[in-house]
Amino acid sequence: MRAPEDAEILSAEQLLNRIRVKRALNRRNFLSGLGMTGAAVAGSAMLAGCGGSGTKTVMAAGPSETDVLNFALNLEYLEATFYSYVVTGGDIPSSSTGGGPAPTGAPSSTPSFQSQQIADMFAEIYYDELSHVNDLRTALGGSAVARPQLDLGALGTVSTANYITFARLFEDVGVTAYAGAATDLTGQNLQYAAQILAVESFHSGAIRLVAIQQAVPYLPAADVPADGFDVPPYDAGSISATESGPTSKGAFFATAGANAPGNTLPGLAYARTTSQVLAIVYANTATGTAKGGFYPNGMNGNITTV
Repeated sequence: MRAPEDAEILSAEQLLNRIRVKRALNRRNFLSGLGMTGAAVAGSAMLAGCGGSGTKTVMAAGPSETDVLNFALNLEYLEATFYSYVVTGGDIPSSSTGGGPAPTGAPSSTPSFQSQQIADMFAEIYYDELSHVNDLRTALGGSAVARPQLDLGALGTVSTANYITFARLFEDVGVTAYAGAATDLTGQNLQYAAQILAVESFHSGAIRLVAIQQAVPYLPAADVPADGFDVPPYDAGSISATESGPTSKGAFFATAGANAPGNTLPGLAYARTTSQVLAIVYANTATGTAKGGFYPNGMNGNITTV
């Protein structure tokens, strides 16, 4: 059938570009409905040229997906290395470090677990975190950064008295970091990140409950710079006197309350930017900080400064 003379005839490339632009706009509208517009959305918004067969879809300026995954890999190196010393008393396999240096500040012995159930939980978390390292290294291939210099004792020697406290910090930061990175990833990379985020959330919830049951305190604000998200103003009415949240027992989960900071909606996990994550793991909120805390020489890759 002959098309009407005034109908617009699109080439396959033009049609594909229109579909891409429509999907991007729909995604932006969805995020806007959730109150998640702003810099995070702008970083991943799709922009399109106008008209002609030369129309191209380009990404707005922002970190590449490789950079985002390598940032996540730096965090996974820290988690896997920490759990390896807690569970096995030694470092992760050299095949998983990319040739990076051995950590400093490692505990001289494994902690005494309060129960077999907690010991089993930490063993399973170690398996997951080491798997995350290997999964990200596989996804990145030759672009994967090596493990940076880590200082496991940056905020105190890991011991029976504080290993749960450190685990809670690492898991909470991991959850919020992946939540914040979601808008910078697409396709299979986004799928992998979503699945890792889900696992980190399993860990975070379990460790939070154990911390409350064992009356284990959170790290003081002097050690973990407060950013208004998951670092308390402390609630003296909670079990450990270091929890904050809407219930009498404190915050069981890292979810936003009715007066959440920023534009996070109630019931959603907190999402941190790379700068906010670095401020915690470097233990320094000063803009431009490029090393410190658990990363004495900084992270490896292109995302390294607060």
